[in-house]
Amino acid sequence: MEHVTYFNNLLKDTVNLPDGKLDSLGDRVDRIYAAIKAANLDSKVLSKKRQGSWAQRTIINPPKDVEFDADFMLELKEVSGWSPADYNDAVFQALDDHPVYGEMDKPVEAKNRCVRVSYANDMHVDVVPYVNLADGGEHIINAETDEWEPSNSDGFTKWMKEKDDLTDGHMRRVIRLLKYLRDHCSWYEDTVSIILTTVVGNTIKAENVLADADCYANVPVALGRSVSDLAEWVRDNENLPDVETGEGTVFTHRWTEAKYQQFRTDIQDLDTRIAAALAENDEDESLALWRDLFGTGFKAAESDSKASKFPAIGTGAAGAAGGAASESSSSRSGKAG
Repeated sequence: MEHVTYFNNLLKDTVNLPDGKLDSLGDRVDRIYAAIKAANLDSKVLSKKRQGSWAQRTIINPPKDVEFDADFMLELKEVSGWSPADYNDAVFQALDDHPVYGEMDKPVEAKNRCVRVSYANDMHVDVVPYVNLADGGEHIINAETDEWEPSNSDGFTKWMKEKDDLTDGHMRRVIRLLKYLRDHCSWYEDTVSIILTTVVGNTIKAENVLADADCYANVPVALGRSVSDLAEWVRDNENLPDVETGEGTVFTHRWTEAKYQQFRTDIQDLDTRIAAALAENDEDESLALWRDLFGTGFKAAESDSKASKFPAIGTGAAGAAGGAASESSSSRSGKAG
């Protein structure tokens, strides 16, 4: 059975990042951006834009006592004579010298492709410098190798929106649920979000909808179809295949053979369990199967539940889901059998 309203409630009250945290994230990013601009870098600060799960609206509530994270891209002007690592160094220095960010409990960190600002027991923000090179378009930096890496963040976000539109907005919710199973219930733990998003997106095709107009009719149906298609894909690929989007962005380097094999095993197991929960006609038995996967957050909504920043989701509803209070399932119940 599908239990659509239970999935609505699971997303709203357990999976989605609360509205307050989303508001705090936006405010903190604005302040970080203002601090970097005020530092008067030798490279001019041109703009900023969201990246990753924040841009794609697939960010979720983390497990208890675990930080949530978000990225934003910082566009800098190309400087003659600078190597790629110089841009990262400049952003790091601007924040490390700042009277607020330089004095935080956890120091500003220069990472390989970003500069990280951490807020105690709450969240961290990754600032990803990028440059539109005169002879090559958008590039981020690899500080370890001091080389440029081509990037197409806008293209990826557009590709994902096109896929999401095919599912009437349910693809983003499916990705949130799959990330919840990874982060809270120990499935495919070593598969990073960009890989998970890409492989799910690649299963969603216009021909699927043409063949069956209801194949993404609601969240549980879209979840079952996506996981079933992923299980078929991994069965067809005994070893790590190339992972890329339709617009040519390649992410194969973000996976390893061992991590892929873990995902390959887990996604087939997950497919079996989701199919069983959907096929079970006894309401109590079906609820028990879903709760074995998602924990105690899979429950009916309380009548006095408050509205979320993002709309609630019914059968075929469009738009993104937001969040209210968190109720984490930190046990390994999802794989307990």
